[in-house]
Amino acid sequence: MGLIHGIFFTGGQAFGNPDTILPVFLNHFTVSKILVGLSSTLLGSLGGIGNVIPQFFVANKLETKAEKKPLLRTAITVRAVCWGLLSLTTLLLAESFPHLTVFFLFVFLLVFTIMGGVATIPFFDIWGKALPSTMRGRFFGHRQFWGGICAAGSGLVAKMVLGNSTIGFPQNFSLLFFLAFLFMGISYLALGSVREPLQEVHRNPLTFKHFVKKAFQILKSDENYKKFLYVQILAGAGALAMPFYVLYARDVLHIELGMVGIFLMVQMIGSVISNIIWAYLSDFSGNKRVVQISTFLGILPPLLALTIPPRLSVFFIPLFLIIGFFISGRIIGKDNFLLDAAPPKDRPAYLSLNGTLTFPVMIFPLLGGVIVQLMSYKILFLITFVMMLAGFMLSFVLQDPRDEKR
Repeated sequence: MGLIHGIFFTGGQAFGNPDTILPVFLNHFTVSKILVGLSSTLLGSLGGIGNVIPQFFVANKLETKAEKKPLLRTAITVRAVCWGLLSLTTLLLAESFPHLTVFFLFVFLLVFTIMGGVATIPFFDIWGKALPSTMRGRFFGHRQFWGGICAAGSGLVAKMVLGNSTIGFPQNFSLLFFLAFLFMGISYLALGSVREPLQEVHRNPLTFKHFVKKAFQILKSDENYKKFLYVQILAGAGALAMPFYVLYARDVLHIELGMVGIFLMVQMIGSVISNIIWAYLSDFSGNKRVVQISTFLGILPPLLALTIPPRLSVFFIPLFLIIGFFISGRIIGKDNFLLDAAPPKDRPAYLSLNGTLTFPVMIFPLLGGVIVQLMSYKILFLITFVMMLAGFMLSFVLQDPRDEKR
């Protein structure tokens, strides 16, 4: 059931991809790069801002509850419905009420990511209980591997829909959002049927104030965890430029609209190819290695964007391949490193603290939009490169949590 969830969720997300599909959709209504950055801030490949809002509150409530799945079910139901409503409002309002369409887009994306923050704590707690450390890499890797194959197919479908002159705007994007709703609905039915293992939990509930104090005490006492958070923030700077590569290719390199689907497909292929590598590297070499290598790969896209001349725009295709490698490696590396670092009883506190303190990563796409609007694409790519390089260098001071437990 976990595998089925991963496959259909990844395939569904591709139909509303924040780095390719949503920027082009928004370009029908506005030339503002800040709004494009805001959309990716709400629903970014490296995280969405709404995720961090509820995590402390959810973790505080769940720390003393042995069963966490009921809350997970509620959250994922709301998340699926958001895409169905977005498809409907796009179809009915886009032509006559464009500003209202953009308003609903941001409302549904915000609700989707807030419910994602609600679901994050029970989701990772369940898999942290269900799987030993040396199997999590392969589990998440195979989810993303087969999900990536599904998403590559989604990219082909997106190319056919957006490149088909008989399916005009807004019907083309409404169809893509409906497919996102359909795929995610199937994925959440699978996730809702997962049987949750039970483990010992804290018996005495803490007030929210004391829970926050406890969480920040963890930060003071766990030096390796604190360094890991710094690495996450710097490596998350890849999100600064993520939604703007496709717009740079369109605005500066003048690629055709149908190439957006190709970029998406190539990115998904990069995820597919890399996931099995990341999975086995995670289980057999440790998650520090995954964090390091994926962060190094994240340095390459802004560097390529800075150096590719317009006449060689074909080389933008490998750029999206590398992005696929980077995103998959970052997800597997950081999630499994965090699960390894967190003691079972305190897993909700570690998860929520991680989500809250890596908040800067969530607003990076919005900052990227401001940089492009006020300066240029080149400045954005340069800042991204420098921060990613700093994250890679800092990753060498991390200790693998599995080594500390031996």
